[in-house]
Amino acid sequence: MKNKNEKAVKIYDQIAEDYAKTYDPIDNEGDLIFPSTFLSYLKPGSFIVDLGCGTGFSAGYFMSKGMKVEGADLSSGMINIAKRNYPDIKFSIADMRKFKPEIKTDAVWAGYSVFHFEQSDFEKTLKTVKTYLKPQGILGIVVQEGEGEIEIPEPFLPNEKIYLHLYTEQELRMFLDRFGFEVIETKRKLPKNPKEFTYNKLLLIARNV
Repeated sequence: MKNKNEKAVKIYDQIAEDYAKTYDPIDNEGDLIFPSTFLSYLKPGSFIVDLGCGTGFSAGYFMSKGMKVEGADLSSGMINIAKRNYPDIKFSIADMRKFKPEIKTDAVWAGYSVFHFEQSDFEKTLKTVKTYLKPQGILGIVVQEGEGEIEIPEPFLPNEKIYLHLYTEQELRMFLDRFGFEVIETKRKLPKNPKEFTYNKLLLIARNV
């Protein structure tokens, strides 16, 4: 499984428009429970970095709720859609393992993105986040719940396999604790859309301590 993340980026470049058509119209309360839970820990006007921002949907939602937002993603196809749909938000083609905003942030959102990296790259990402997330700042992470590393068919491109690193809640809690994050809330969602990966979606909200 060489170049796992690089392959995932290429796949997202190919499926970007279909992905946006499938997920960006979502606006019901149940589907927004993860980002709304994250926002419940923030003050109006907080500055959020959206890592692995994809089509910019979450960033746009955060902005609509009065937040300042900046997004970064490795997929140029996704970033092009984000810039088109949310021209008032700054989006960059950037690697979350290295990306740093120009100023300190109140919060970081990594929704449905870190599980395309191996754990060592996830660690690099957390180390970098610690350099710009303010003390007591909020980190929101959404992963596919499970155990181990797998390659499975990409629902939008079934002939291509995509890498996933699955995490259990206990594993992710221990992992975040090791990097100086205190988990303060967890939530789960069941997969509903036939284009989703078939695993439970696990949200962990953590504070930078």
